[in-house]
Amino acid sequence: MKNHFFLVPFIVTCLSINSVFSQYQIQAEKLIEPIVLDGKLNESIWKKAKLVRDFTQMKPRPGNPSAKKTTVQIAYDDQAIYFGAVCYDHPDSISKVLSLRDDFAPTLDIFSIFLDTYNDNQNGFYFGVTSRGVQVDAKIAANDYNDQLNLVWNSVIHITDSAWVVEIRIPYSAFRFPKKEVQNWGVNFSRQISRLREESTWAPVNPDLENFLLESGDITNLKGIKPPVRLALMPYLSAYLDRIPQDGEDPLWTRSMNGGMDIKYGLNEAFTLDVTLVPDFGQVVFDQKVLNLSPFEVQFNENRQFFTEGTELFNKAGLFYSRRIGIQAPYSISNAQVGQNEYLVEEPLPSQLYNASKISGRMKNGLGIGFFNAITAEQEGLVLDTITDLTRSVTVSPLTNYNVFVLDQNLKNNSSITFTNTNVWRAGDFYDANVSGLNFVLNSKNNNYYVNGSGAISSKKYSNSLNLGHRLNFNIGKQRGKWVYGISVLQESNTYDPNDLGFLYNNNNQTLEIAGGYRVFKPKWDYLNRFVVGASLSVEGLYMPKNYTGTYLDGKITLVSKNFNAGGLRYDGSLAESFDYFEPRQWGSFFIRPTWHYTSLWVSSNYQKKFAIDAGVGYVHVGRPNWWEWDYRFNPRWRISDNISAIYSWDQEFQWNSQGFAVQFGQPIQSISGILFGQRNRVNTIQSMSLDYILTNRMGVTFRLRHYRSAIKYTAFYELTDNGRLSDLVSFDGKDSDGNSAYDINYNAFTIDMQFRWVFLPGSELNVVWKNSIFTADKAIQELYWMNLKNTLDNGPVNSFSLKLIYWLDYAAIAKKRK
Repeated sequence: MKNHFFLVPFIVTCLSINSVFSQYQIQAEKLIEPIVLDGKLNESIWKKAKLVRDFTQMKPRPGNPSAKKTTVQIAYDDQAIYFGAVCYDHPDSISKVLSLRDDFAPTLDIFSIFLDTYNDNQNGFYFGVTSRGVQVDAKIAANDYNDQLNLVWNSVIHITDSAWVVEIRIPYSAFRFPKKEVQNWGVNFSRQISRLREESTWAPVNPDLENFLLESGDITNLKGIKPPVRLALMPYLSAYLDRIPQDGEDPLWTRSMNGGMDIKYGLNEAFTLDVTLVPDFGQVVFDQKVLNLSPFEVQFNENRQFFTEGTELFNKAGLFYSRRIGIQAPYSISNAQVGQNEYLVEEPLPSQLYNASKISGRMKNGLGIGFFNAITAEQEGLVLDTITDLTRSVTVSPLTNYNVFVLDQNLKNNSSITFTNTNVWRAGDFYDANVSGLNFVLNSKNNNYYVNGSGAISSKKYSNSLNLGHRLNFNIGKQRGKWVYGISVLQESNTYDPNDLGFLYNNNNQTLEIAGGYRVFKPKWDYLNRFVVGASLSVEGLYMPKNYTGTYLDGKITLVSKNFNAGGLRYDGSLAESFDYFEPRQWGSFFIRPTWHYTSLWVSSNYQKKFAIDAGVGYVHVGRPNWWEWDYRFNPRWRISDNISAIYSWDQEFQWNSQGFAVQFGQPIQSISGILFGQRNRVNTIQSMSLDYILTNRMGVTFRLRHYRSAIKYTAFYELTDNGRLSDLVSFDGKDSDGNSAYDINYNAFTIDMQFRWVFLPGSELNVVWKNSIFTADKAIQELYWMNLKNTLDNGPVNSFSLKLIYWLDYAAIAKKRK
């Protein structure tokens, strides 16, 4: 009963509506004459406008005054808001490094604006400019920054003999704000000085939370402005030339041209409609493919622009995985028509996206509303029967309609409550799916303590049945200060399945976790700049039946030196044998995993130097004879010049005599009636290179190369017994009719993404892209790495050359010119 009395005042504190007036205020001045954006600040308004100064360090010495003076002023007119900032420094000391747009690298000097137009301390916009004039912007939601949203605004920098000056014009059409006579916007400014590794802010920000909107100031005297008509058309034209190798024949050349349009329309001052018509995602970078032996899906990043920009509201509850739309259908759908002795010969191409649209925005009372819809065409795949050796075409994803609906209410003290519903309708005899979830975040008045949680119900509707499942999660703890701690409880039923439009590795889970940490952001020791230590203990089990599965411990130590070199130690491990009910791929069976203890050490040198290194090594001690694993990585980076930078990466993982479910990549002659496990050696190698050549602040070339190799050789086979142990199968060799192992594999994925990008006008750009790919699977597991790479390249790549032109047409700008 005492716990109830504790929660009542806590929740009342979280929902307190008492206003707190910021002591940091900056006055905006109304323009009486136009501003010429040249970075010189010589108009009369800049002599009149009030300025703010006295920035405070957030890093490396929190609370200390900034090492260099910064001043900021604000002006506005009926179309835009203007910022003038003077970042004092010696010209020879100012960073001259050119970067890609939206790159927030430590080698850059950056002036930043954090704009909170609804003053709710949770949702806002970020605008930044480097000392070389490169723009950085993002949409802020719950302290998460989405830099995929490229807004259209203007900025100019100017170098003087004592400072670098930035002048910024942000049209009101670039962001949303309420319709009222006197605006009440929150604002903060920050400055990054690369050579000092300093980040300072106008309104002091504590490094224990790093929330620039929560700890911000206010803009005063901003009145008489109205939200403009927000209408932008982005038509595109693209052309492709593809070279596809053919076995024993001349390569096949294909040509194609595409055209379409994205539309952004402000329905009112708060809500925006985004529509993509006949979209073209052919220039999207390759997925980082891996060979997956686990019983779970692999989660990949979303790289399609329409699905990455402006989707923070839809992703807040964690129920929306946009790659389900047209790319990654759930296993239950993609294999619904695959027979017992069949498998997909090759991964089908993404299904055509007919159209997609989203409406999102936030009202004056802090209620955010979002609606998303997309329709994809039917997707076909080819399956092979391993007995008859015949192939046939099957539907791996039917005509499908996807919907997401979100209600998100902001509360005081950075708190919120969110309702999310996802719905998937499929044509034909395939099932339909629906998930509804409720999330809440409650913070104490100073944000020191938190209570958050979530609940969700999933349903899958078949022609004659309905499957329901649920998820519950509750967390409470302390998140600010030197000491942080928390406790969390998670329950996912055995029938909970959000994977039709979400992503979940596995359900049927119950977890209790206790975590804590100690952080020092201003150590007293002469050689340290930051010190962090943390640990957690978790106990896991099944929801149904109520079986214990394992107890796990992890911990980490992170150190940052005065010279900004970092290093750390990490431990993960199980405290006893664990019971894996998913590895056997047959429900009711389980595999007893031995105890394991993983220890890793890593170092990272100061990125401000021309040459820096990231490196690490780890070792897994497994409590079973002859089973051991280790890994290492070596990732040097070189800033060749202020325009050119390169990163090389070499990572390897070794598993010797590891045990797991025997995944077959062919048809063995022998078979067993039970569950087949194997003992295997596996070596994973990832080599990658990236090169950036930035020509101007609007033009650059990027090159990305990646080679992934996974070589697996089985040395023994076992049958899984009813008690979770393994029984030797001495007579089983796993050979196919050709005498090769049906379980061994040498898998290679080689990709190149090269792009020339020229932003010739704000929002308008030309992209020229070369994509090169080779994916192979064979039995050459004994080949040395470099010989294997040569043989992989000899298979002949698929090459794609493309050109895409995007043009931004803004109604407000066109209307202004006509006046």
